[in-house]
Amino acid sequence: MHPAAGGAEKHLHRIFSLIVQMGHQVVLLTTSFSGAREREVVDGIQVVRKGSDLLFQLTVAVNIRKLDREFNFDVVLEDLNKLPLFTPLLQKKPVVVQMHHLWRSSIFHEAFFPVAFGVWLFERIIPWFYRKEPFIVVSPSTKRELCELGVDEDRVAVIYNGSDDCTDENGADALEGSDIDAPYFLWLSRVHRYKGIWTALEAFEEFARKHQDVKLVVAGDGPLLKDIPAWLETHGLKERVVLTGYVSTARKRALLKNAVALLQTSFKEGWGLTVVEAAKLGTTTVACDVPGLRDSVRNGETGLLFPAGDKVACAFEMDRVYSDDDLRTRLEEEARSYSDEFRWDTAAELTANLLQDAVIEHQVDQVANE
Repeated sequence: MHPAAGGAEKHLHRIFSLIVQMGHQVVLLTTSFSGAREREVVDGIQVVRKGSDLLFQLTVAVNIRKLDREFNFDVVLEDLNKLPLFTPLLQKKPVVVQMHHLWRSSIFHEAFFPVAFGVWLFERIIPWFYRKEPFIVVSPSTKRELCELGVDEDRVAVIYNGSDDCTDENGADALEGSDIDAPYFLWLSRVHRYKGIWTALEAFEEFARKHQDVKLVVAGDGPLLKDIPAWLETHGLKERVVLTGYVSTARKRALLKNAVALLQTSFKEGWGLTVVEAAKLGTTTVACDVPGLRDSVRNGETGLLFPAGDKVACAFEMDRVYSDDDLRTRLEEEARSYSDEFRWDTAAELTANLLQDAVIEHQVDQVANE
């Protein structure tokens, strides 16, 4: 429900709302936002909102023991996103760490140097403060990066994201038609620098010189959205690029379903949830060859990859998928088939099992130390 929520937040909500359905109690401590209730139950999850994004480490440190006294947790799951919360040092219950991706050098594409350096440095010290805790990651690439950082391989489990069914409760197709009056590529994300929006725009500019009948749709909100109209005006693309801003789930699915391809130009992803969402709807993806995306896109099979930040290479792959109907059809069919491998109920079950294992191991250690 947070206005800045993205794939990581959707993943957490989908997994733990299903874990609630298994009979477990789940409490989410998260940040507040304008107009939000401090406490409410959302899909069975008891949500507790306190403080701001900037000081969330302090908010957790102040509140985690208070919440444990109230709810008597069996296990704490830390959703480690950008900055570690150091939960093993703050309380005595077992901890499992959920991670989508490491930022590493890609953070310097998003934040100014002092902030970027701080995030980079905090990531480097993760192995020092999480010496025994199990990790859950969403792709082999993130597991590889954690191990390179110094986390033991046997403590890192890969549990893939699921993919949403696009039918209503009666099994009927719940998709809207597209309102775009030309063939189009879709860029779908929060409009941040690390998401590669300028790569997408510059690649489309290259592509558009050859294909005058195609548009680019940019769907999503974010801090850079306000800068795009002036760029489009300068580059003569005002009539060729559609800026939708934030879109509803129904509109998002309609845009994905009817696109020539999804354009995923992020410099860093844990997995690439939109890639699988597109695949579920029979749409292929042109994406950066970076950790996460090279897992959700099988190059040459379910989509096409290009070197990150390379607008010419991106435009070349866009041209391939647009100009070659046979290639696009094959990629679409393989993408849809690949997406069927990923289920939220499976992800939730595996996550619950890992949490229960952490509780049992903690209990055994307590008995051994008595």
